[in-house]
Amino acid sequence: MPVDYARRALDYDAVRADDATDRGFWLRGLVEVGSIQPGERVLDLGAGTGRFASLLHASNPVVALDSSREMLAIAHAKAPLACVRADGHRLPLRADAIDVTVIVMVLQHLHNYELVLREVARVSHRVVIATTDLFTRTTGIIEEAFPSLMEIDRIRFPRTEALVAALERSGFGNIRTEERAYVRKLTVTQQLDRVRRKYLSTFDLLPPGEFDEGVRFLERELPRRFGDRFEMKSSFTFLGGTR
Repeated sequence: MPVDYARRALDYDAVRADDATDRGFWLRGLVEVGSIQPGERVLDLGAGTGRFASLLHASNPVVALDSSREMLAIAHAKAPLACVRADGHRLPLRADAIDVTVIVMVLQHLHNYELVLREVARVSHRVVIATTDLFTRTTGIIEEAFPSLMEIDRIRFPRTEALVAALERSGFGNIRTEERAYVRKLTVTQQLDRVRRKYLSTFDLLPPGEFDEGVRFLERELPRRFGDRFEMKSSFTFLGGTR
């Protein structure tokens, strides 16, 4: 069952975005691993509300592409971006139109990510991807609260080695893979609010009743174990490739 982002658009940034983290972790990783230079043409594939497209827009011409009209409306309000509503499996762009395509936490939503990568290779000279390998990553107390979450996401997210192979089959070479540590500090109240508002798309895919039961578990256990402060420690994988 696909996640319905049309009804999440207005709430999306409130539970996911954080300017310091978006700039210091996500944008920095994209620029460094993707070797993005000022002035290069950038395609943000699966741009959503334009969190990264709007940041890149300060130094680069950016096309924000997403399948959700509601998400793109928010992206366009942030910056005068070129917003395109389209399916990544068939990009409405000519060959070699883009210098670098960025794909941030999108692969798990794609019906056929390898087909999308072939399309990216057709239109773009380089690609940089931010994702996570759930076979090597743990989510701590979130796993305890929602027992089905990791099983679901291990199906949704491609493993790093599979993704490298898919990039190579799509025509990309000089593949660079970098694991980057992620730390974010929140109050327990903030984290509980994010969970209740389903900051992870996988929450929509849990078996009936599991989400509500998990929320009750976290309402008890987060304050007991962490007091007032909750620190998220994890890692994400950045991959870059050149055609």
